Amino acid sequence: MYQVKVIIPIYRLNLSPMEQASILQTLQVLREHPILILHPENLNIPDNMFPPYVAKLAVSEDWLGTRNGIAGYNSMMMSHEFYQLFSDTEYILICHTDAWIFRDELTHWCKQNYDCIAAPWIERPIYRLPIIKQYMKWLKAHKEQNGKFCRQTLYGKVGNGGLSLRRVEAFKEACITYRKEIETYNSHREHCFNEDVFWATVPENFRYPTENTALQFSFDRHPAYCLKRNNGQLPFGCHSWNKPRMYAFWKHIINWEEVLNTKK
Repeated sequence: MYQVKVIIPIYRLNLSPMEQASILQTLQVLREHPILILHPENLNIPDNMFPPYVAKLAVSEDWLGTRNGIAGYNSMMMSHEFYQLFSDTEYILICHTDAWIFRDELTHWCKQNYDCIAAPWIERPIYRLPIIKQYMKWLKAHKEQNGKFCRQTLYGKVGNGGLSLRRVEAFKEACITYRKEIETYNSHREHCFNEDVFWATVPENFRYPTENTALQFSFDRHPAYCLKRNNGQLPFGCHSWNKPRMYAFWKHIINWEEVLNTKK
């Protein structure tokens, strides 16, 4: 039984320099753990694209690739069949090509006995100012009354899927327990029905870390505020670091060009 496997999903070979650097960083920092490149069946990955210690796992093009896009990926990540692929493993770390790993704390996090660990959705202090708080309360009630999703419902929840540690057995069981809810999620295409929203909000018996503990694992949106909340300490990793609004912060910390040049 493996304690953990690192899963890096890719669906194309022409990765951007930043994506290449992210993967190289993951391979280097987490090389003591089994690492798998998850790819669609029709993607022929050259043998020399990754180091020999990196394995490859092909899945259906319906799940991963351009055929169904994000809908296919969401379906895969809410599928019992997907997690069944890792029945010999206690945890899987989903690590997208826009995630960055700062140091190897994977064994530590696996020992914390959570079912799902990921970056939390943070509520910034500005939303707690009296006038704005009152407006946000009205907006939430208005949206819910009209059957619309309100992002405020995610504040404090743990689950951004781009860098997430998942207990395989718990996810397998949840895929069966919440089959009807998963069907509902798969029938919608709006971002509020993405798989990570499901895993952060629907399972009632999941063990999640607190918001502050989750910040020690990963940052996503508003990294400057996250760093302040985390007492100036970088987390185990981060997600979406190369998006323009996040890169303005991360460019002072992540030297991706150096990682890429080291490979060359």
